[in-house]
Amino acid sequence: MPTLITARASRTATARLGLQSLSFGRSRKRLLWLLPTFVLVNFFFFRSGIGIGDVVPPEDAASPNEGTRRHLLADGQPDCVRPSIEHFPGDFMTQEQRQQGGVVLHFIIVIYLCGILGYICDDYFVPSLEIIADTLKVPSDVAGATFMAIGTSAPELFSSIIGSFITEGDIGVGTIVGSAVFNILGVTGVAGIAVWNNDVPIDWFPITRDCVMYAVTVVALIGVISNNIVEWYEALILILMFLAYIVVLFFNAHIEYYSLVKVEALRKKWFEHSDAAADKEQDDEATPLVKSFQERQEFATTQRRDSAVSADLERRRRDSILVSESVCKLEEQEEQESVWYMPREGSVGQVLWVLFWPVRFLLHFTVPDCRKESLRRWYSLTFILSVVWIGGVSYLTVWMVTIIGYTIGIPDSVAGITVLAAGTSVPEVFSSVIVARNGLGNMAICNLLGSNIFDVLFCLGVPWFLKAVFASRSHEVFINSAAMTYTSVTLLSTVVLLFGTFVITRWKLNYKVGFACLIMYIIFITLACMYELNVFGDFNPPTCA
Repeated sequence: MPTLITARASRTATARLGLQSLSFGRSRKRLLWLLPTFVLVNFFFFRSGIGIGDVVPPEDAASPNEGTRRHLLADGQPDCVRPSIEHFPGDFMTQEQRQQGGVVLHFIIVIYLCGILGYICDDYFVPSLEIIADTLKVPSDVAGATFMAIGTSAPELFSSIIGSFITEGDIGVGTIVGSAVFNILGVTGVAGIAVWNNDVPIDWFPITRDCVMYAVTVVALIGVISNNIVEWYEALILILMFLAYIVVLFFNAHIEYYSLVKVEALRKKWFEHSDAAADKEQDDEATPLVKSFQERQEFATTQRRDSAVSADLERRRRDSILVSESVCKLEEQEEQESVWYMPREGSVGQVLWVLFWPVRFLLHFTVPDCRKESLRRWYSLTFILSVVWIGGVSYLTVWMVTIIGYTIGIPDSVAGITVLAAGTSVPEVFSSVIVARNGLGNMAICNLLGSNIFDVLFCLGVPWFLKAVFASRSHEVFINSAAMTYTSVTLLSTVVLLFGTFVITRWKLNYKVGFACLIMYIIFITLACMYELNVFGDFNPPTCA
């Protein structure tokens, strides 16, 4: 009978090893299938237009969507939208000068402004938020989803506010959607390439949790903008969903414990069923020993269940130690930097120090650096002045991007999806690469997914709600481009593909994941821009002459 138990254990182990080797053998083939599948799914959406938000001339309008388009453009107006450049001050160049090469200078200005945004967020805004969270005794998960998300997504938030209240165009929602794709695929790709051959482990539970929450968020966004009109109560629903997300994070340890118990039960049930048929005739003979063996197994399982929360706390403690070490290294480096002394090492660092010295000089005298112990008590003033700086620089950035789009002849949504989305995601790129290189794969990916959830639910929900309630007689916010609905739909495919990539690579972050994500990002951006430019149909109204 002991031989019987040993044989059963051997068969179970062999079955597990067989499944693992089979999965490993097919992983590369499955990874290769992701790219053509992604292209085919997106091309299907492009060609079919997924049946929502099609644009037709007003005189032929009969369906609710067509009436919406006529309402959007106002009765008696031509089927076009006013250029957003009219809502900004005049440029220092004429349209002819920009078309002859002056637009390159505007690109350089945008890059410089995005660098300023990253510097303000990293050195002033985020440290003030960390002190606020510490002062209020906010749990780390909740602080990460609120204060830290506000810090890294401040440019997107202000871009959305400017797009809703000033330009009244799609540059805000385009920036949010574009930065969401850039975060999931672009930043993950850069982080994967940065770690190269070092397989950074990824825990399945936090990634699964945030992927599910993000998928629900995208579905809600699709439902809100599907008819190109955002009602005030729809914006309120987005805000309430964000509050629900914070509640989920607050009870994260309990949810993870429950999930681990369920997974353990399903795993045990699966292997019991796999052995039941082979051992059915011998169960009566081996009942005493088998029961004893099962009792020991159940006791071990119970211990594993009881240690789920402890394991979560241990993982957080380990991550916290790594974060502290990384922060200490960064603080030591920052202590060596000064507004008055050029760094001695690295020619690139010296060039950047010279280029950004005027901004560093102004910030040194206008915003207290609460990272210094002597100025720590002024964190509230640092927070307020950082918000003022970020708002002003974001306004200049959106202004320059609007001029670039008008000069090249592309819609606001395209400018938001491409240039502005990548520019405002600069903080996420640097932070994710740093934490990934330090072995914090969970923090790198969860930060991106959490930032996207914050962008969609808060950075769109709050400006839309304020606009609909206080600045619109009809209590509605209009979306010009019907193509934004398609772009939002494809966000679902990106998060599914990201999750599938980690499953195939056995929850590892490396250069394979990096290259796969970057290729998918290039494909997505190419098709999205073609869709916004009406290559596949009339989805985006032209700009009025």
